[in-house]
Amino acid sequence: MRVLLFLGVALLLTLAFADHHKGKRKHDKDDHYDKDDHDHKDDHDHKDDHDHKEDHDHKDGHHKKGGHHGKKHHHHHNESLPCHKIAPYNSKFSFDLYRQVALDHPYENIVFSPVSISTAFAFLSLGAKAHTKSQIIEGIGFNTSEISDEEIHEGFHHLLHLLNHADRELQLSGGNALFISQEHKTLQEFLDNAKKLYHSEALSTDFNNSEEAKKQINSYVDKKTHGKIAELLDSVDQDAIFVLINYIYFRGKWEKPFEEEWTKEGDFHVNENITVKVPFMSRTGMYKVAFTEEATMVAIPYKGDANALFILPNEGKLSEIEQNFNKDLIFKWKKSMNRRLVELILPKFSISGTLNLKQTLNKLGVVDGFSDSADLSGITAEAKLKISQAVHKAVLSVDEKGTEAAGTTALEAIPMMLPPQVHFNQPFILTLYDYKTRSVVLAGRVVNPLT
Repeated sequence: MRVLLFLGVALLLTLAFADHHKGKRKHDKDDHYDKDDHDHKDDHDHKDDHDHKEDHDHKDGHHKKGGHHGKKHHHHHNESLPCHKIAPYNSKFSFDLYRQVALDHPYENIVFSPVSISTAFAFLSLGAKAHTKSQIIEGIGFNTSEISDEEIHEGFHHLLHLLNHADRELQLSGGNALFISQEHKTLQEFLDNAKKLYHSEALSTDFNNSEEAKKQINSYVDKKTHGKIAELLDSVDQDAIFVLINYIYFRGKWEKPFEEEWTKEGDFHVNENITVKVPFMSRTGMYKVAFTEEATMVAIPYKGDANALFILPNEGKLSEIEQNFNKDLIFKWKKSMNRRLVELILPKFSISGTLNLKQTLNKLGVVDGFSDSADLSGITAEAKLKISQAVHKAVLSVDEKGTEAAGTTALEAIPMMLPPQVHFNQPFILTLYDYKTRSVVLAGRVVNPLT
């Protein structure tokens, strides 16, 4: 049994805060998930930066059964888009994966990109056969009796196109690359499909010189992630036939940035025994907020059709929420969210996480691909392959303005009242949702902002 070294996913998510939209019109991105995972926020309902609450309430009504006819018609049209056909399955995988990762890493920071991981394994399935293929497809959340292989690959092809669109204010870039052993020939059909559907590159690599192979791969990732992930690999197996890496780079700008002058040091309570000093950003403004028995939620919109949902579990509720983290729970919270004035206090942080996807996906049913029973004969006919390693690395940084200077800031109409304070000073959960593709680009838990 020869060995296939599978490396995915290298991920950078730098959440940068800036604002250039005074006088411009924007998409309303206050809601985060719809119950059936077909969120309407990519429908391009332009609203002014100074919308009143009544306008938002009216817009929310479009989501309800029997709502505005025109909206409903547009929603139906969007259902036919390839990336939206796979969105419900990607959503299921996102929550399944989060629960498993949270269970495996109960006391530490976690950060990963569900859509990048599902893209990487959908790409791998191009070369899988028989039971190995069905395990991979079902392991990343798909029901093959409801959706065809062709629709799955077309969906990811369209998803990657939208994520990488140059005209988006939300700057996302992602893709795959194959580092192929000079000693083995990859099947042309696989290479053609890889390039056509997943925009993958194929690069010849001398794995016998493991140090040079490692340098080649790390340099590639370093370049694609703009220097944010310089060392993806510690070593490369000399017996590897090829290395598959998947990367995604994200740089977003808050629609309403935080002012640096208001950032002050404060206490973050890691647990009942550990407290660390971290810089906290603060901003008073209008946000979609919910206060429930389980947690406090705040939805923070980005420029460019995306939304971050920050979830602050109530005392002792983190584990319970994570064990029950699913689409229905998000929908229940979403129904209770209202746009209101709050004083939002968030820690500045930069965290990274590395997942052993072999261990994690084994628990989600992807078993054969990592064993001697693997059938990956669609990649190369010269050797029997199995996945020896699957690694996902993510880096997440949050600050006030990021790498771009803030432009003129649009003023908000703020009621004369003392707003409630939402202070993220203990472990919290966050997700980043892209409305155009209806995908969870990021999911994570911050236990300690300093690690």
